[in-house]
Amino acid sequence: MKISRTLRKTNVIYVLVALIIFSFSCINDDEGDVLFTGDDYLNMMQFIDENGDFSFFREIVLAGNMADALSSYNNNGGNSYTLFLPTNDAVSRFINESEGFSSLDNLLEDVEYAAEIVRYHLVNGRIPSNDFPNGALANRTISNYYLTIFFREENNTVHFAVNDESKVISTNIELSNGIIHTIDKMLTPVVYTSIEYLEQSSEFTIFSELLDKCGLADTLNAFQLDELNREVYNEYTLFAESNTLYADNDINSFNDLIVAIDPSASPDQDFTSTENAINKYARYHILERSVYLDEFATQVYNTYGDLPVSVDLDDILQFNKGTMVFDTVINAEDTLLIDYLQIDVDNSNITTRSGAIHQLDHLLFPFLPGRKTVTYQFYEESVINALRNVEGTHTISVDDLEYISLIGTKSLSYRKLTTNISGNSNNDYIEFSGDIDFSFTTPKILAGRYSLKLAVQRGYSYLATIQAFVDNKKVGVVLDPTNDSQTFRTFTIGTVEFPEYSTHTVKISTVIPGRVLIDRIIFQPI
Repeated sequence: MKISRTLRKTNVIYVLVALIIFSFSCINDDEGDVLFTGDDYLNMMQFIDENGDFSFFREIVLAGNMADALSSYNNNGGNSYTLFLPTNDAVSRFINESEGFSSLDNLLEDVEYAAEIVRYHLVNGRIPSNDFPNGALANRTISNYYLTIFFREENNTVHFAVNDESKVISTNIELSNGIIHTIDKMLTPVVYTSIEYLEQSSEFTIFSELLDKCGLADTLNAFQLDELNREVYNEYTLFAESNTLYADNDINSFNDLIVAIDPSASPDQDFTSTENAINKYARYHILERSVYLDEFATQVYNTYGDLPVSVDLDDILQFNKGTMVFDTVINAEDTLLIDYLQIDVDNSNITTRSGAIHQLDHLLFPFLPGRKTVTYQFYEESVINALRNVEGTHTISVDDLEYISLIGTKSLSYRKLTTNISGNSNNDYIEFSGDIDFSFTTPKILAGRYSLKLAVQRGYSYLATIQAFVDNKKVGVVLDPTNDSQTFRTFTIGTVEFPEYSTHTVKISTVIPGRVLIDRIIFQPI
């Protein structure tokens, strides 16, 4: 597709004037607040206005009162936007495949849905195509959802597919307030939670019944309203099992599944009990947070059940390695035993309002994995996780923290740098200062003996001398990080032993007050 466009050179003086004149524009908080217009600027809305190939989407933008958002500077977690812009053919294709709209005019009558479509195509932050992952984009849309990127091969050429429903046609159109990638089908906004997605699909009737009978459906559909009155769902990952996978294992009904899990079980038992084997099986399919395929790392992931799921990243994702031999691959004189579950890539990375859905190639039974090093960078905190790709220093109130508590201060700072920090794993850290008790409640950790390690800033006189505790028991000796070179370093504090699979509280107390800059907490099996 040929796109006629003229990108004008940025006029720095105009930017300063525009920032002053339009800083009080009455745009919603999630849509930016500084308009970029004029002869020396070409913003996203102006680009759409000047190109007839996008006139249908332009009508949707106007119907949803979203023109100011596409004309403005992004003040919501980034310094620009990324827009996946559908062509006229892409909009027509969406309408033709839609059950809810018979025509473009019909869609335009639904003002709220038109606005949601635009929000769903607009991502916070500038993401060029060379930063596309094979999974979820790093930033959310301004409607607060993730888009996913799939790498698909067609005619010996690899292309990008957004949410696996729309092909990227052209990339990296640079504009004053962001970057545009054009697509061949308008995206369907996320309207389902994970539970709702399964319930409306004829392929997941048995698995849906499992979640419902175990009393999990309502729990997983729970939400709260945010400051913009948006429904915010608790995020989790579902390893859903399809009717086809069940049929491959001679399971054709919920009663068949009961027998496969527990041959002695009665179909009339109380499946909502957490001690029930069927309930344990269901909860084992739910990870405590949303994880897309590109985000998995070699570690264990806590579930809603009694045991975690183990992941090994060795060229491919291997789940619960050592479970049993699922397949044998013979190549000449080499024999490879497949003793792990694999992802069904074509039926995974399904995005919902409550997180990701994946499918495995075999049934997922509860399994006690071997211990692995557990690292916490405090991304369990949703407010920190939302900022992990936003450069700068961010002050976070204690009231907004769930896993971290502080005595002696009412806030901490989270800092993200774009430059490399020696000894730091993700170029970010949290910081607090004074005479402080900092406590972090971990997700569940497998029973066993571990070394406790802290990665903290060292080498500055203003740093605090600290003492570590685990579950209120002192670990190791007092740590003075001032007498060292100026960089982050991982210190081995001492050893701990956990008798059972459970959560734990790590406390860092300042013995001599000062600043504490901490990158991560590590438990390494001994």
